Amino acid sequence: MGRPEPKAKATTLYRLRHSTYLEDAVKKKYRDDRQVTTQPCKVGGRDAVLIYGEIGAGGPVKWASRVYQLTGSTVTISNTTAAGVLLLRLNDENDALIWALCWGMGWLLLDQSLVEGAFGQRLALRSTDPDFLSSLTRTVLDERAKVDRSTIPAGSGLTGFGIGGFGELVTRVVGRAEITGLTVGKAFRVRGADAVSVPLGLAPDALLADLKVLDSLLSQKPRKELQVLEQLVPVKKKTELYDKLEEHLHTELQKTADESKIAVTWPHEHLNENKPAEAFRVKRGGHPTIQDGLPTAELILDLMKSRNIESLDRIKIQLFEDIDGEGPVSTEIPLRKWVAFEKEEAGRRYFLHDGQWFAMDLQYAEQLNDRVREIFEMSAGVTMPEWHAPDDEEAYNKRAAEALGAVLMDRKLVQTTQNKRGFEPSDLITEADVYVHVKSATSSAPLSHLFAQGGNSAHALQHDDEARARLRQRVRQSGGDENLIGTRPRKVIYAIRPKEIGGTITPEDLFSFSKVSLVRVFDELEGRGIQVRIASIDYVVER
Repeated sequence: MGRPEPKAKATTLYRLRHSTYLEDAVKKKYRDDRQVTTQPCKVGGRDAVLIYGEIGAGGPVKWASRVYQLTGSTVTISNTTAAGVLLLRLNDENDALIWALCWGMGWLLLDQSLVEGAFGQRLALRSTDPDFLSSLTRTVLDERAKVDRSTIPAGSGLTGFGIGGFGELVTRVVGRAEITGLTVGKAFRVRGADAVSVPLGLAPDALLADLKVLDSLLSQKPRKELQVLEQLVPVKKKTELYDKLEEHLHTELQKTADESKIAVTWPHEHLNENKPAEAFRVKRGGHPTIQDGLPTAELILDLMKSRNIESLDRIKIQLFEDIDGEGPVSTEIPLRKWVAFEKEEAGRRYFLHDGQWFAMDLQYAEQLNDRVREIFEMSAGVTMPEWHAPDDEEAYNKRAAEALGAVLMDRKLVQTTQNKRGFEPSDLITEADVYVHVKSATSSAPLSHLFAQGGNSAHALQHDDEARARLRQRVRQSGGDENLIGTRPRKVIYAIRPKEIGGTITPEDLFSFSKVSLVRVFDELEGRGIQVRIASIDYVVER
């Protein structure tokens, strides 16, 4: 007996907002392309638009000239990519929500500025069996914008992925799901990020019924065991709060790189993960040529200088696998999705991530603050000398070394086979295996870097024999006792100067990114038997 015909098939599904006409969900350049067809149609009695065609054609591939130079052979082939998108609404024509079914490279056609961020992830968190997660992608909310993807093919609960740390924003969920009411009628594998991969009915009425089931599911809360993955709450557009946050963002974008708290983030879910990016192009930003490397915070500030906030959505960045721009590895991603920023407003913390504003869950924020307070209350075992204005960090470290009888290690890098660029073990070594890292609390980025520096140094000195040997040599050269360096660090002290004269550093002075970095380093080092402590430096006017 033959296998019965399937009633549903896995489909890539997006949801888009704020588009008057269905076809506006697709970028205008594709709608105007003669090789792309725009065809109004009906799906189960509802108006829809089908857009399909071949994109990327139009002349030989760019590497043809290089081949000719090397071999004398003429290459005439063109790059072509098949793409299709079906656009429809579930309700009346005034409904702001558009559903987009994508086939082939159809996702490249969509206007990413209209895509509802984390739509697929939200759906996955409301349907996935908590015990059968198979892959999670998380972004660490610190200055590195680190992205980590963990996969357990057999499936596991959250503990199997090590999820639950502070500052972790999950952006992609893969697992086993079963949604009552779907045409498929059985458990299936769901993948959710901005888009979701889910089996949808093959017949028109079945498709519409399935979309209504998914729409209803989104109004429910996540599975109880997975609620921790939604600790950040989206801020709705077209509200007074949203407009206020946008004003703060625009002000920050007009500052210099030294003053601004803007950081660059990594829109991971828009990329082709199988092809590493080596170059990028800025569109509608006055830099049309392909640029080597990857976007930076300095680039973002330069692009937005003297521009209005709407430019964040108009300017696009696309990544390529080589400097020739032959082979895109991303869509044209709005500049907004490259920006990371945080702001406190009316007693609550807000983050801009992947182009979307999020309010930090109050309980989550308080738990983070409690952890930081606990760390601050632990005795550092050292009293740091006063920091006299207008001394800079170099001058203070020299004075502190004399006052404490410490070995001065400021700006003395240790280079090893594993770390050819070198790392700074600490600013001061006060006693055996005690490393003091000094910084002023002028902004989030330096403090986050301070905490990361202490963690990286401790890791190297615990696990790398060569690092310890080179550090002993450095200590001898500085006139210190090499026996201060044992088999591993005993304590890491972060000595922090407040921003204002006369103040004292407190947990409230740390930005959220810095708090996240501190708690993560604390948990990692303490788990390896290395104490982590905070010492406040009094900031005074020299008498």
